[in-house]
Amino acid sequence: MKFKLLALISFISSALFSQSGSIEGQIIFEDKAGLSATVILQELQKNTITDKENSFTFKNIEEGVYTLMVNSLGYTSLTQQIKVTANQTKRLTIRLSPENMQLEEVVIIDRQTGLNSKTPYNFTAVRMDRIDSKSSPAGVMGVLREVPGVYGAEFGHGIVKPFIRGLGFSRVATIYQGNKLENQQWGADHGLGVNDLGIESIDVIKGPASVLYGSGALGGVILLKEDEFYKDSKTLSGNVGSTFNSVSNGFRNYASVGKSFNNNLFFGTDLAYENHADYKSGDGDIIGNSRFNMSTARFHIGIDKEKFDNKLSVTYNKQNLGIIGDDELINSNATTRNDRDMQLPFQEVTDVLVSYNQRIDHGKIESVLHVSHHINDRKEIETDVDLVDLGLNQNNTFYNARINFDTGNVTHNLGLQGNFLQNENQENVLEILIPNANYAENGAYYMMNWDYKSYFVQAALRYDYRQVKADASNDQFIDAGFVLPGNPESRTLKSNFSGLTGSLGVTKTLSSTQKLKANFSSGFRSPDLAELYSFGQHPGTNRFEIGNANFEREQSFQVDFNYALVLDRFRLDWSVFGSRVDNYIFFSDTGDVRQDSGLQIWEYQQVGAELYGSELNLQYIALENRQLKFNLGAAFVRGNNKDFDEPLTFIPPDNINFEAEYSFGQLQHTSLFSKLRGISTQDRPGFNEEETPGYSLVDIGVRRTFNLGEANKLEASVAFQNLFNETYVDHLSILRAFNIPSPGRNLMLNLRYNF
Repeated sequence: MKFKLLALISFISSALFSQSGSIEGQIIFEDKAGLSATVILQELQKNTITDKENSFTFKNIEEGVYTLMVNSLGYTSLTQQIKVTANQTKRLTIRLSPENMQLEEVVIIDRQTGLNSKTPYNFTAVRMDRIDSKSSPAGVMGVLREVPGVYGAEFGHGIVKPFIRGLGFSRVATIYQGNKLENQQWGADHGLGVNDLGIESIDVIKGPASVLYGSGALGGVILLKEDEFYKDSKTLSGNVGSTFNSVSNGFRNYASVGKSFNNNLFFGTDLAYENHADYKSGDGDIIGNSRFNMSTARFHIGIDKEKFDNKLSVTYNKQNLGIIGDDELINSNATTRNDRDMQLPFQEVTDVLVSYNQRIDHGKIESVLHVSHHINDRKEIETDVDLVDLGLNQNNTFYNARINFDTGNVTHNLGLQGNFLQNENQENVLEILIPNANYAENGAYYMMNWDYKSYFVQAALRYDYRQVKADASNDQFIDAGFVLPGNPESRTLKSNFSGLTGSLGVTKTLSSTQKLKANFSSGFRSPDLAELYSFGQHPGTNRFEIGNANFEREQSFQVDFNYALVLDRFRLDWSVFGSRVDNYIFFSDTGDVRQDSGLQIWEYQQVGAELYGSELNLQYIALENRQLKFNLGAAFVRGNNKDFDEPLTFIPPDNINFEAEYSFGQLQHTSLFSKLRGISTQDRPGFNEEETPGYSLVDIGVRRTFNLGEANKLEASVAFQNLFNETYVDHLSILRAFNIPSPGRNLMLNLRYNF
């Protein structure tokens, strides 16, 4: 009886195990310096770590096809399909190459326009998924300022506007969720209204990109790319995290979750809330009314197939942003250290963005479609919490349609792009800065890519037409005494802007480790509504702002050269550029005062300008096991007002960023890092600017990843920013005129759980 029972158990076990197989593998590091690798079976959410011989094993794997991923710090990740057969062992030999051994592979930068990494445009990719990069009070610009050639104009802690190669404000286009944002054009003290929630990486395109992105891309493009982890996850996965910043006693809690289904349907959602009290300067002063809070919710749904994919996304974002007073250092609005209640004056900004993105592979032809609508509700509240001093409602519909097809070595891209914007003043507001206005803009472009031997040639041509109409005939404007430029009898104005732009560039692959790029680009920017039609006090400031309806569109011409050298442990990127901007618009204090109100008169002016400069980035990986990494970035830019033979205003000072990182442990999951940011004295001030002293900032920190089994892991980081508590005022700070310093030392704590 016992023998029969044992035989039955043995038969059942044999039958069960007969349906499974095994995977055995050996990892070979091409430079023989690798310590270990992590191997993951995606579908089963199983992972293992290679042993001392760099071998790994998966046993009792059901018959089927699986995706195997291999990762090791300092090496290019590898993904391949593995077929497991019952009662057999699949044996693999996998070779991993060092990350920096060769020039980058060809990858798509922006699917909407067809840009790829061979493009002669100068671009830098920045990953946003590192735990110590999350939730900076300065938003995404807090990280991008480390990119050579990129700078930020600050207005307190929550508003930092991007500058690329000396051009900023409305000259840098921001692409978020596929939409070209237009919600931050009403002056220097209005931010982008986005954060890094759900963002995996950012591509910074430097130089005129108007030929592909239209008006507003005169200086470059900031392209935010989403973390679409849910497309590859068959089980519910995501992350939850929290951040604390001591300089403002600020915290941020966030979470993302999503999954895909067997029918190729997927969904994802992101939530975040952050709240900051007033920040402290390096001297220990509390900068009153620098407090802000933000709530963000995002939802995505779509289908992801090989030849068809689409995604519908909805984002809701609400901000309350304190406005730092001009006389803050004399009559401080600071209250208690942890007071988070909004106080006068402040901005209340609500954004709702709905976007749809679609791609269809028709064989030799691919089509891409984007349509989005953005609602921006902006209030500036100064005199009473129940009254709105300045209130604007903006509705903007943006579209981009493109098809591309190959004819041998040549790829053709045809695109249509445009937006329809309507701006209206809210009712019962106390102040009017600009009239009700709207514009319609449409453009068509053609881009050709020719891949011939070691050359990659790209040429593009675009035509745009924008019609703008301003209307101040409403009784609201008459009662407020608002006057359109020229004081037309109809109290309406119309303006048209049109023209051609183009680019021509060549990428020459000199060898497997060297690449040279040369590009000539023409960019344009139509004046925004504030520059054309402003006439009134800007609430929260002592400025009376005046526009000019006779402005022409800005037109730039830039030459850009880039050289890249990539060796086993070393990378060099060096760029030089020069540009001329016709009809350059700038905003400055005239030195005059309005007699009726005592407000300082600021006017928009238009001149000829030239800019030139250089950028350098060096990367070096030291030690045999690649544990030590160095990165050095430096940039300088010069800007001249050609009409008055003087420097331009708002030109960034020369700057340098140095970072060192040491990783240790079996999987090198623990890293120590240090950063140095050096800013030189800006001794070339523009009109009504003063020389600004330089400063140096030091950051140090540690981050650690804890593997908790399967796909779960915990990430933590501790960082001291501005370690030596430097007191400084940046040249591009909007608060520089009032000598209000930037934030002092900050202890930043980050914790994130991935599942």
